[in-house]
Amino acid sequence: MILAIFSVGLAFGIHAQDTSSSRGKLSSNDRSFILQATGGGMNEVELSKIALQKSAAADIKAFAQQMVDDHEKAGKELAMISAKLGAAPSKPMGEPTADIRRFGELKGETLDKAYIGKMVDGHKGAIALFEKQAKSADAAELKQFASNALPVLKGHLKSALALAEKGK
Repeated sequence: MILAIFSVGLAFGIHAQDTSSSRGKLSSNDRSFILQATGGGMNEVELSKIALQKSAAADIKAFAQQMVDDHEKAGKELAMISAKLGAAPSKPMGEPTADIRRFGELKGETLDKAYIGKMVDGHKGAIALFEKQAKSADAAELKQFASNALPVLKGHLKSALALAEKGK
């Protein structure tokens, strides 16, 4: 799953680049976290926007809106921290990933099940990534960001699992 998040980050043209900063250079661990967290968050926002447009289920739409709101907020916070630390993600490329194109073709119950399945898998991977970063980040700001995000991510997973169970 982490590889999938990393691939999404590359597909969006995201990279963490060192810039001259009084704080020094980021470790490869921290740079990798920024890349993976940014890419994963952007992917979840885009998939959630598709679910908002195409799902007919009110509970799926409510969950998707929460994903957009929470992940955009976290993305902005991570971007500010990254800039402060001397790394900045580049602007996303205009071309959607194959995953996003595939979701754009789905509708109805097929879309809902695929979306919730992606949210369950994605949040399991994100939780593992953020738990690792909360324990082993080199930059204190990234350690704090990961620690603060974990309860939200775990809440998202719990909600996604409940929707998955309901949809069976």
